[in-house]
Formats: sequence, structure tokens, C-alpha cells
Amino acid sequence: MKTRRKCTLSFCLTLCMFVASNLNASGKVSSYYADFDQAAWRTESSIFECSLVQQIPGLGEAVFYHQAGEALSFLLRTYDSPMQAGRALLTSQPPVWRNDLPVRDLGYVDVATTSPLVSLDASRSRLMLAELSRGMVPTLMRRAWYSEDESVHVGISPVNFGSSYQEYTQCTGQLLPVNFAQIERSTVLWRSGQRELDAAMKKQLDDIVTYVKADPRVYQFEVNGFTDGSGNPRDNLEFSRIRAYAVHEYLLSQGIDDAMLATRFFGSTPEFRVVRDERTAADRDRNRRVTIRLLRE
Repeated sequence: MKTRRKCTLSFCLTLCMFVASNLNASGKVSSYYADFDQAAWRTESSIFECSLVQQIPGLGEAVFYHQAGEALSFLLRTYDSPMQAGRALLTSQPPVWRNDLPVRDLGYVDVATTSPLVSLDASRSRLMLAELSRGMVPTLMRRAWYSEDESVHVGISPVNFGSSYQEYTQCTGQLLPVNFAQIERSTVLWRSGQRELDAAMKKQLDDIVTYVKADPRVYQFEVNGFTDGSGNPRDNLEFSRIRAYAVHEYLLSQGIDDAMLATRFFGSTPEFRVVRDERTAADRDRNRRVTIRLLRE
């Protein structure tokens, strides 16, 4: 059975007054937040992902999460949600020792039926971080699923936030430029007649190399060259070979072991085309490519 933490008098008064005026709520309020002596943040750091986490007693945890190659997000992970699904009000509340400060309305957010209960985009997540840096308490307010007359408030404490946030920002500054899902299957597209890699292609390959050098679980590159269906099939086969090995040689020049590279070329073989029946220049552009697939243990 879940535990419902009761807020201190001044904290409850602030919350209840605001909810009464903005949500037309009445009756009981169940608040979940970490008391002053319990509030703690932990930072989970690697070059692949960074997390800034606060445990919320009786509910779950609040997580600011930043994966390599992706935008910042906020997640509210719960053991068992006490909130109704729907729209919750997000506010920034003053802590109990600064109830002279005004409450700020941060808008509405969606509440799901399963964990994560709340998932916010980068813009809203940065706003919450800014409020925590100011010493405020980002607070979610939503009706309880088990009672139309009861509201559930979830507060995130700013206590001990500063030092952990510094560790978190150091972590995000060292994240890789991409994550595995973004490069597991990559496509390098070529202009008609192009034989050599340009700067944009090299940048795309550099990001793949940077990731692979950091992840020892990757053990093979499958490099495959293809062309569009225009022109002579024999010439197309040669073009696909030239392009596939341009990628192959560049990867070698960036320190990838030759034993990790399995390189093949298929020309304009119809069954390997992205667009089988080419009708436009855009169709041919999609077929003129070198694909890279990474294999990982």
C-alpha cells in the first residue's frame, strides 16, 4: 500500500490556495515530496548518458535525463501512480522557508497511465532546472484517480541541488555526439557521378568512429555500396565499389581496424534498391548510397 506524505502547514496552505483558484479543487490533498532532511540528488554519469535523479518517498523518482545525441528530457517515474491520467498543472512553488515568494504557473503537462507518469521535452525540462536553481519547488497537481474530491501534488525539492547539478552539467559537456540507435544503421547518400567523400560525409563518418572507439561492444561494420538504376549496369557496379571503398578507406584512416570492416558492393541490382521503380530524380537520389550497419555484442 502506498504512503501518502502530508505537507507542512505553510507548504499545504500555499498549494491549496493555488489549486483552489486554478483547478477548482476542494477537499483532501495528498502531497509527495522529500522533506528537508531527506532531499538528495544523485548524478549518474557516462559518455553515453547523464541523469540527475531525486527520490520522491512513497511515489518514485524525478529524473532529468540527457542521452548522447538527444535532447534533455524530464521523467517522473512512479511505482504506482495516484494521479488520474490527463492534464496536470505544473507550478513553481516557493520552499517553506521562502513563502514570501510568488507561485509561478508553468502551464499544463500530460499525465500518463503508466510509468513514466510524466515525460517533458527539453524546453519544459530546462525551465524546471532553472526553477530548481532559483531554490523553487517545481510541483505537479492533478486529481487523484481514486477520488474526485482529492488532489495529488508532487513536489521536487531544491535542497542539495546545486552541487549535483554542477556534476550533471559536467557530464553533459562530455557526452558523445551520437548514440548507438542513431548510427546502428546509417546511410551515406551520393550525388550523381560523385566518387569522393565530401566534408558532410566525413563528419557523418567521424561521429560513427567517435562512438565506436568509445564502445568496445561494437565488433563489425557492414559497409554496402549501391547505385541508382540509370546508366550501364557494369558502370554502376564499379561506381558502387568505388563509393563503398571510399567509406572503407576513410574509416581505416580514422583508426578503425581493417578486421572490423566487411565491405561489399551491389551496383544497381533492383532487389537492393530503396525505390524499385525509379520515376524521378528524388527516387534515384535515395538509391545512390552506401549503407553502414554496426554489429554490437
